Amino acid sequence: MNNRSRAAALVLGCAVFAPLASSGQGACTAPAHDPPEPPPTAPGWPDWLLHERRYPELAQWVADHPTPFLSGVLANRQNQNVASIRLLEPLLGRLDPTADSARVRALLETLADDYTKTYRYGAAADALRRLERQNGAAMSAAELEDLRGDIQVRDLLRTAPPQRALVPRAFAVPVRRDSIGLLETPIRVGSDSAWWIVDTGANFTTITESTARRLGLHLSRDTGRTKGITGTYVPLHVAIIPELRLGPARIQNVATLVLADSALDIPQVPFQISAILGYPVLEALDRIAIAPDSLRVRPHPTGTPTPHSNLFLEQLSPILAVSIDGSVRLYHFDSGADHSSLSVRFCLAYPHRMAAAAPHTIEIGGAGGAKKFSVFELTRVPMTIGGTTTTLDSVSVFRQETDPVFDPFLGNLGQDIAGPSGGFTIDFRAMTFRLGVDPAR
Repeated sequence: MNNRSRAAALVLGCAVFAPLASSGQGACTAPAHDPPEPPPTAPGWPDWLLHERRYPELAQWVADHPTPFLSGVLANRQNQNVASIRLLEPLLGRLDPTADSARVRALLETLADDYTKTYRYGAAADALRRLERQNGAAMSAAELEDLRGDIQVRDLLRTAPPQRALVPRAFAVPVRRDSIGLLETPIRVGSDSAWWIVDTGANFTTITESTARRLGLHLSRDTGRTKGITGTYVPLHVAIIPELRLGPARIQNVATLVLADSALDIPQVPFQISAILGYPVLEALDRIAIAPDSLRVRPHPTGTPTPHSNLFLEQLSPILAVSIDGSVRLYHFDSGADHSSLSVRFCLAYPHRMAAAAPHTIEIGGAGGAKKFSVFELTRVPMTIGGTTTTLDSVSVFRQETDPVFDPFLGNLGQDIAGPSGGFTIDFRAMTFRLGVDPAR
């Protein structure tokens, strides 16, 4: 699957874009090792769809041709983790690690993700360690480093109790934008109350060491690591927040990454990140809507995924099916990003949109430092999400692979996609994303 897993997909923090000098003319550089597309009638067609993360097309194929392997992997991508485990675990001893190496890798990665999402961190670490034994020789050095970082974090959480969500009713809490434009909401831990960043792109809730001390948390004795925005590794501890409160909701046993304050500092602004509310907590709320002034929660929705659902998961990252010029492709969604950016895969998929774009260089700053990238700048990109059309204005398109978590997709969509809709609604049970929010209840 050529899947780059990470302990925290938040590119550690929130990117700050700054334009620099022009970098001259040039085209986009195609990602290496992309397999050729087989015809839809070829036996390898569904595996190619999986490798290329063409999940909407895979969902349609599986609806007509269900098999334990592909149905189990798709169940994982549609947040049906218990069903995924039930379908995939019996296959562990049936696939040949040599003859079926690609499927074995996908199987172990998917089960490890299922176990993480069902809070069986030790089982996740064991599955990833088995993956390293069986497939490590075929991985790049960077893939191995990322894999070992994931193993470390899950080993640190091996004895952690499972997260529990107690959400008694629908409710709304205020949100605001901080000094760099990121969404925050009030969170209470014990007697401490503070505004935390709301970030669907954060694979785990993440806080600084000073915040952990203020909350009286017990840090792991051993350390793991995750990758910052420049590609350098950042050491971390883990901690368990006994109970975190968001309005009337009580989320218990929240697995939390704890980083040095300096690792979550953005000196280019300057700005110090203290606490990020990550995907596992947001997903546990079932259905959330973020408006300009509020985060609205409606627990226990009745929907389930269908072949037409437009929301998928890549491990702990939400992925959206988006239509541009009649073509549906997948984009990473990160509510912790104030601006969207598009990947080199967008550049290659829509060459007619790039014809008049001039290249230049930008600097992206975040936790872990800053890095320069060569990009094109597009002034208008209309896109349709869940039946509603919005337009991105002045969006950067990377000209080569940049190694963030959204590289396999056509971009990273941030808060600016809400545009005139005023917000968005995510249903983690029906696996739908739509622009606009429901009336407060």
